[in-house]
Amino acid sequence: MAVTAADYDTKRDTEFLAEIAEVFRKHPEAARKYGLASFTLERKMGVDYTQKYGVSRIEGDRIITEFRLREKIPPEARMRICVKYELHGQDLECVHWEEAQE
Repeated sequence: MAVTAADYDTKRDTEFLAEIAEVFRKHPEAARKYGLASFTLERKMGVDYTQKYGVSRIEGDRIITEFRLREKIPPEARMRICVKYELHGQDLECVHWEEAQE
């Protein structure tokens, strides 16, 4: 499951990343708190965030992520911390979270 240059639009990505870098320069406190992630690996795995969501946990020095069907989201309210957002129209939607410690 190697990621290749074909997975990226180098010119468009370079322009986009330059603009994001400028935003981080304008907001250094946010730059220490946030990063930018690509969904390339999830796309290679066939993860469809309209049907699944990711949940991550820490085990030692590894981050383990599982993808679960949205229809199986438990009905009870649980504390979650959003770790990845995806833009849908003009709205950011949480598509991946970490279960908070109880």
